[in-house]
Amino acid sequence: MTSKRTSEIGYMTLIAGLLDILEEVNGVEVTEEIMLTNGKRRGEHIGEKLGANKDPQTAIKDFLEYIRPYYEIEAHNGCVNENGYTTDIKIKNCLIKSLCKNRGLPIKNPLCRSTHGLIEGALSHMSGMQADLVNVVADWDTCQGNVEFKQKRVRIL
Repeated sequence: MTSKRTSEIGYMTLIAGLLDILEEVNGVEVTEEIMLTNGKRRGEHIGEKLGANKDPQTAIKDFLEYIRPYYEIEAHNGCVNENGYTTDIKIKNCLIKSLCKNRGLPIKNPLCRSTHGLIEGALSHMSGMQADLVNVVADWDTCQGNVEFKQKRVRIL
């Protein structure tokens, strides 16, 4: 039977190798966009499971409870403003950073973009609003940022 640690190292080696190839072929910027899009799609799937048409506060509460086994995220200082709703978040325990740290790899920006996309995709789907994670400051202990909820822009075709 394979240990959890061995499995984590195997997954991280696979992911790191794929990211290296993507960065080599596409560059860092495009790779970050790929990871952000992938994270948003995963987040939308979570949002579908948890339900839509929620106010931002309820969407945040339900999402954070759902992902607690993988990410320890706190939301605080939420407030309604002229554009919608804003809250500060602090990610204290992140699956991606844990895997990188255990493998001895630096924090990979494209992997962080995947986590950002996950948060944005889930909260956007659940609230029916555009949710953007902005002003992110990352280090090994915590990542902090703001989630801004705004009305989705109507596309004119």
